[in-house]
Amino acid sequence: MACVTGLVYREGEFIEGYVEFDNEKTVFGDGIRKDSIAKGIIIPKFVNCHTHLGDVFIQKPEGGSIEELVAPPNSLKHRMLRQVSEEEQVTAMRQAIMGMARSGISHFIDFREGGLEGAKRLLKAAMGIDIKPTVFGRPVGEKYDKTEMASLLPIVDGIGVSALVDWDYEGLRLTSEHTRKAGKTFALHCSELVREDLEVILGLKPAFLVHMIEATDSDLEACTAGNVPIVICPTVNSFFGIRPPLERMIRAGVRICLGTDNAMLAPPDMFSEMRALRSLLSEEAVSDAGLFDMVFDNGRKALNSILGLGGEVSGYPEFLVLDRPLENPYKQVLQASAENIHPISYLGKEECGDTLWK
Repeated sequence: MACVTGLVYREGEFIEGYVEFDNEKTVFGDGIRKDSIAKGIIIPKFVNCHTHLGDVFIQKPEGGSIEELVAPPNSLKHRMLRQVSEEEQVTAMRQAIMGMARSGISHFIDFREGGLEGAKRLLKAAMGIDIKPTVFGRPVGEKYDKTEMASLLPIVDGIGVSALVDWDYEGLRLTSEHTRKAGKTFALHCSELVREDLEVILGLKPAFLVHMIEATDSDLEACTAGNVPIVICPTVNSFFGIRPPLERMIRAGVRICLGTDNAMLAPPDMFSEMRALRSLLSEEAVSDAGLFDMVFDNGRKALNSILGLGGEVSGYPEFLVLDRPLENPYKQVLQASAENIHPISYLGKEECGDTLWK
């Protein structure tokens, strides 16, 4: 088995250790190994918990509001999505997905607009790339259509809609119910611009919520009590001049996950998104170890909660070896970029199977 050694991230801390791997399994152990083929800081590959890759072909605007740029049905984004050709969109998404793979992302959860056709385009764009898309499709027109749902659900991992305010409630309830009856996962954006009724939203049984900018303390406490994670997207939030209530989320015990959101507004790069998150929080509010728990551990937990995936990121997922000094590994990872990823990170098996600690 090949071996890499250095400082290994494990459950919130770095230990001196090594990773042996081949096409069958990955074995982690304590202590520095002299027979390793690479040495550095060893971290899990990232899970990007919220993307919209379908809009990556759109040139980033200089400014604008959420309503003007991304809200359905007639913002810039949605007008452009209705006009773009399959070839242009698939090519742009494929380039973005290859960039995500090169920057150390193993999985991403995409809210894919455009109904059945939109989901098919994303799957086509990801074909053959060493990265796993988790596709949350969306009915065309923000309305419930039983026939459309029956054709969409067999090819997606779940349904991810815009927000309660964009829907007729009964249609949203039927969409959630149909999704869960099909053994798939339902999720949605919530309280991004205005506070939405969380009791109603939790009644839809979402696996996770995105944004929660305008959430009250009681809303956050309800998410904690209901074990509903919240995905935050600091870079795109900052573009719109808004900020998630991170300190209140932490006090409420919310499980916070990280995503990059609209690719037309922010690159789907988790190194830069992690730095954006760090810039919003003092070390008194959350330590580097706590921040890494959000970025690495919570992302895998959110992915594993999605129905039908079968907990595919078990134990420790595919790993990255960073060519960075071993002193102060938290800070070294926060300062890293795709250029620091050692090529060995992409050798060996495509997927990690069994993971063991010696």
